[in-house]
Amino acid sequence: MKKDHNYCYYLVAFIDILGQKEAFQGINSVPAEGEEDLKKKIIEAHKQTVQFVEVFRESFNNLFGVSKETKSKIEVPDTFKKQFNEIRKVSLKHKRFSDCILAFVPFQTDKYHLNAVNGIRAIITSCGAMLLLSLSDGKAFRAGIEVGLGTELENGEVYGPALFKAYNLERKIAQYPRIVIGPELINYLINLSKKNPQMPNQDPIDIELCKVTADKCLKMIIKDFDGYNIVDYLGDEIKKIYSHPSVSYKISYEEIFERASKFVEEEYQKRKKMKDSKLALRYYLLSNYFKIKTKMSHSTSSNKTK
Repeated sequence: MKKDHNYCYYLVAFIDILGQKEAFQGINSVPAEGEEDLKKKIIEAHKQTVQFVEVFRESFNNLFGVSKETKSKIEVPDTFKKQFNEIRKVSLKHKRFSDCILAFVPFQTDKYHLNAVNGIRAIITSCGAMLLLSLSDGKAFRAGIEVGLGTELENGEVYGPALFKAYNLERKIAQYPRIVIGPELINYLINLSKKNPQMPNQDPIDIELCKVTADKCLKMIIKDFDGYNIVDYLGDEIKKIYSHPSVSYKISYEEIFERASKFVEEEYQKRKKMKDSKLALRYYLLSNYFKIKTKMSHSTSSNKTK
């Protein structure tokens, strides 16, 4: 048992893969020898759940790795290389359990606060990129991201108000596949953008870079129809991650987008036909988001050609 628990502020993202229970519906017993239909159902459910979760986790690990990369093409004089490398470090941790992922960033850093802000940016971009990828594979998740007090348990998980806030956003507010950003995180990013110091005697360079990174994070966040802030995962900022040298997909971003858009529309039509009011409404909202972003993209493209 861990005796000393240090409380500090954390950013926590609670991510829940949707539709896992639905895949096992109608499977209520262990298949006996000769029950081929039941065996086939279990094999198919396994593909849709266990295998997908494993691929999902691997993809998240890859995206986190890209977001945490500290390599830079910027040439820095030898006298500043040590500081440059230290300030570019990323504070980011994640734990996996069942069909959920818990990603978190401690705000308590050794020397540079930017290490924490880099982690926040990594979580936002990774969650955003992963949601589009999941939808393109015919799967969905929703998430809540918020700031609050917390402490790390002996098993490496974060626990406390930060976790409860993120979980509440995912469970009660998100409703449909989206990534909801809490008000405390918005306030925190705005404070960074205003160059408000986060540490005693904070290095001016650290303050300036925190502002730059916070501004990039704010560009990835938009207001949804109900007034809640969400990650704009179809926006230009997150789209950039797909062209990163370390990210390799067999298909282009455009095809990923088309597959995701097709899945969302098909799910909406299917739930509508079934008169599943709850899920039909959720996929209708998701479909609207895709349509709005598509119109904006076409509008931007046409303006560039004029």
